[in-house]
Amino acid sequence: MTSSTSTAGTTRPPLGLLCAAQFMLVLDFAIVNVALGAMQRDLGFTASGLQWVVGAYALFYGGFLLLGGRAGDVFGRKRMFVTGLAVFTIASLVGGIANEPWILVLARAVQGLSAAAVSPAVLAMIAGGFPEGPDRVKAMGIFGAVSSAGFTGGVVAGGLLTEFLTWRAVMLVNVPVGILLVALAARRLLADHKAAGSARLDLPGAILVTSAMCALTYGLTEASGKGWGATSVLVSLAGGAALLIAFLVVQTRVSGPLVPLSIFRNRALSAGNGIAFLSGGVMSVSTFFITMYMQQVLGYSALKASMGFFPQAFVVFLASLPVVKLTHKLGARNVLIGGGVLLAAGAGMLAQVTADSSYWLGVLPGGVLIGLGVTVMMISTAIAGTSGVTGPQMGLASGLFNSSRQLGVGIGLAVGVALAGVVHGAKVATIPLSGFQGAFWFTTGLSVAIVVVSVLGLRRTAVASAAPTAAAPSGGEKKATVGATGAPATAK
Repeated sequence: MTSSTSTAGTTRPPLGLLCAAQFMLVLDFAIVNVALGAMQRDLGFTASGLQWVVGAYALFYGGFLLLGGRAGDVFGRKRMFVTGLAVFTIASLVGGIANEPWILVLARAVQGLSAAAVSPAVLAMIAGGFPEGPDRVKAMGIFGAVSSAGFTGGVVAGGLLTEFLTWRAVMLVNVPVGILLVALAARRLLADHKAAGSARLDLPGAILVTSAMCALTYGLTEASGKGWGATSVLVSLAGGAALLIAFLVVQTRVSGPLVPLSIFRNRALSAGNGIAFLSGGVMSVSTFFITMYMQQVLGYSALKASMGFFPQAFVVFLASLPVVKLTHKLGARNVLIGGGVLLAAGAGMLAQVTADSSYWLGVLPGGVLIGLGVTVMMISTAIAGTSGVTGPQMGLASGLFNSSRQLGVGIGLAVGVALAGVVHGAKVATIPLSGFQGAFWFTTGLSVAIVVVSVLGLRRTAVASAAPTAAAPSGGEKKATVGATGAPATAK
């Protein structure tokens, strides 16, 4: 895990260490879902309170991502990475030994807050440590592969740990891993310097955008439990929208904005964030409704339902390296188009389920195709979402990318639940068969939108040189460039 020196003479970050941290964060987001029933029985959660085991993490993670990304640019990414990882580890310990519902929810909130500091720093250090072109494509590909493996693997791991140990294991498993990663990071990561003295954190902008993200995430989380017409949902969403508008106004009037709006002139970055938003919705809706279908229609236990995701996780594992190679060879744009088609095909198959469908014919084929599509999304959107961004803004770009995906998760699931006509009882949310079909058709629509955005938004526009050169080319020479897709563009 030691650092190495790139061909350009810059010191590369230890990719294995950074990806291991990202794997733990993504795994933790998914791992608690299957353990919710055991948590409710052991700690006495109410039906409405139980959703906050997931919601508290999402609220603070989504709410503080932009601030965490920019803080890494200003105060140093190693500092944010090590501090955030240490706090995450402590919060995992507290959650694992919690004996009251509020303690577990608080621990999950702190986990989300610290993850909002770590995740943008990871992506920024990878993107900033590898020059744009083949090296960055490979590094980002590995990052995306690890993220997709963590997402699908978390569902399987949660079921196994809960069944054979206890729900507490899904929290405590982070502790030894976190301690090891903090120790390695302190030794292996080179100290980075904060931004130039004139660069300051835009506090008014930070307060506005963080409040807006928290309000929106809270409203979306409440919508999945109370419905869109609830007062708390309407107030939160309206307040979040108003705060977001105020934030955009402030960003046009301050000298050192938290989010320079000019960054969205980068076509690849804007399209990459749009695709991240859409794919976040596909991931959350498909995972939730596949899980609920296996439990409510097929009658699977929590463990059997989690094992139903094992083929999907195995496909992700097998496909990750080939997807990285394909992205390097064909470019993110072409691979994203193919990934969107896979997602649409898988969701379309799942939309055909009936009350008599079996796991092997009704769930598995579509689930596997979605697993392949998710692998493509996690790998290629990270490349597109940081394309053409300079070092000082890498943390910002990383925060934007993660925020887009997190908002997609929240909005997608809330809309999917509303379209499905979920009936919220005292113990569990029951879903009519037509609701499953409607949710999967909604996922199909999101997947088609990914294809459209990839085609229209990721043109083969040159944005960065393929590799550093010792001298500028003479007037008669052609300069090789890398397109927004991550693949070499035609010489010009």
